[in-house]
Amino acid sequence: MSRLLYRCDNLAEIENTYKDLRDAGVEDAHLHVIAKQDGQLLRRGLNAANTWYKTDILNGWSKGVRYGLAAGILASLIFAASEVFSGYYGFWGILTTLVVFTAFGTWLGGFIGLQTKNHALKDFYHFVDEGEYLLLIDLSLAEAKHIKTVLQYHPNLKLVSDEVETTIPLDIMERMH
Repeated sequence: MSRLLYRCDNLAEIENTYKDLRDAGVEDAHLHVIAKQDGQLLRRGLNAANTWYKTDILNGWSKGVRYGLAAGILASLIFAASEVFSGYYGFWGILTTLVVFTAFGTWLGGFIGLQTKNHALKDFYHFVDEGEYLLLIDLSLAEAKHIKTVLQYHPNLKLVSDEVETTIPLDIMERMH
C-alpha cells in the first residue's frame, strides 16, 4: 500500500478533490484529512483522520512490548539469582514477572504514544498548525499513477510526500472516523 500526502490551504478545494477522488474509484476508507478542527471536515462529509493516524499509539505499543519484555527478563534474572523469594521463585514466578512487566510496558508505551504525534507524519504537522489541511490517500502502487493524473486538475494541492508509511494493521482501524 502506498500513501500520497498532499497539503492545501483551502477546505473547498479539499472537498472538490475528495469528490473527484471518489469518482475516480478511491474508497472513503482510503481518504483521510488532518485539520486543526475535525468538526469542519465532518460537517462537509470528509473523513477526518482518526487517532490511529494522528498519534503514535501503535508505535508506542510495539516499543512498550519490547522494553517491557526486556525489563521482565532482566527482573526475572535478578529475582532468580538473588533468591529474593526464598526459593519460591520458579517457572510461574518467572512467567508472572514477564507478563506483568510486558503488560505494563505495553500500557505505558501506548499511553506515551497517544500523547505523541505520529512519527511518520510529524514533519508535516507544521502545515496543520499554520491552518492548512493534509490529505492522505491510501492506494495500491498500480493506482498511484492514475490518481496523480486526477490530482493534476487541482493545482492548489501540493504533493508533500509519496513516501510516508504508516502501518494500520486492521482494516477496521482505517474506517473508524
